[in-house]
Amino acid sequence: MITMILLMLLQTAMLAFSQVALKLGMEGMKWEWSWSFIWNHVILNAWLMIAVVLMIGANLFWLWMLHKYPLSQVYPLTSLGFIFGMLSGWLIFHEQVGFLQWFGVMLVIIGCICIARV
Repeated sequence: MITMILLMLLQTAMLAFSQVALKLGMEGMKWEWSWSFIWNHVILNAWLMIAVVLMIGANLFWLWMLHKYPLSQVYPLTSLGFIFGMLSGWLIFHEQVGFLQWFGVMLVIIGCICIARV
């Protein structure tokens, strides 16, 4: 059980931090639909490339997790990503997080513990 939770923490952290890298890569960018813009500001953007690498790695890891553990246990544990996303918004982007959001995080954690114990 502990191994499965730790592995899912790693997988969901990779996905959540890929979203952080996407946000960092897109900050201050004024989107434009042109090949030169896409090449110079999207394809050559280091943060966006980090995000792509993290997403590919997380998805390959996810495939391995599906092979190793029951879907009914690991899929609900992907909700751990919501926690990483909220914490990232709070710590990295200095977003406001209210009481109900913290309460929701506690419910997700309790739910994940219940699911993993089955």
